[in-house]
Amino acid sequence: MACPTLLRRRAQLALLEQACRQQVCATLRPRRPSATDEPVQLVGVQRDGVLVRCAAAHAGREELVGQSVEVRFEYEGTPYVFFAGVRGLARRVVGGERTELLLRLSLPLRLEAVCRRQQVRLTLAGQPPVRGTFTHVMDARRQFEGVLTDVTDGGVGVVVRAAEAPRLHTGDLFWLDVQPPEQAQRWELVVRLVHLRPVDDSDRLAIGWAFQPADDLRHYEGYRRWLQTLAASRCTPEGQAADD
Repeated sequence: MACPTLLRRRAQLALLEQACRQQVCATLRPRRPSATDEPVQLVGVQRDGVLVRCAAAHAGREELVGQSVEVRFEYEGTPYVFFAGVRGLARRVVGGERTELLLRLSLPLRLEAVCRRQQVRLTLAGQPPVRGTFTHVMDARRQFEGVLTDVTDGGVGVVVRAAEAPRLHTGDLFWLDVQPPEQAQRWELVVRLVHLRPVDDSDRLAIGWAFQPADDLRHYEGYRRWLQTLAASRCTPEGQAADD
C-alpha cells in the first residue's frame, strides 16, 4: 500500500534543507505533559538527521536526549511542523574560537504545513458503534480496531482497549479503514496520531487522529461530504450543529 505523501518525502526534506541554510528560528517542544517551548535554530540536514542550535540560555540540555519532540518553524510565510527524536548532542567550533551546542534530531518522517483548527465537530454518542481498523503505513503487523467517538473536518477521536493496541507514538501514521453509518462505501484514509491518554477508571485509551488529506484526496472529500450530511441532519433550530 503506497502512501503518496511518503513518496514526496524528498521534496519535503529539500524544503527543510532550505530553511536550515537560512538558519530559520524555530521552537522545539518535548512530547510530554507540561513541556515548554525551547527556542532553537535550524542549522543543517544530514543524511541521518537534523541539526538544531540551542539558545545560549538553554545550553546543556542533556535531558532532551532520547525524547520525542515537536519542532515548529515558519518558512516563506507558511508555518510548518515536524516530529523527531533527539538522538544526541553535538558541539562545533564557530569562527575558530566559540563552541556552540547543537542537538542532533532524527530525520522526520514528514514535514507538514500547519492548518487552522477545523470548525465542525460532532460526537457519535447514542449511535450504533462505528468501528475502524488501523494499520501502520510501514508495518502491517501493527494493526488494531477502535470505536470512533467523535468526528471533525480534520480528524477523528477513537477509543480502544489498551491491551489490544500496539505500541503507539505521537506522529505515527496509520491507515484507517472505516465504513460510516448508512454508507455503502468503505474508506481508507491516512491518519496521524496527535494525542493519546488513558480513560479514567478503565482499561481503554482515548486517541486523537488527524487526517492527512494529501494522501488520498478522493476518499477524504468523500468523508467530508458524509460529515456535512451528518451535521445537517443534527442541526438545532438555531442552525448550529449539535455537539452532544
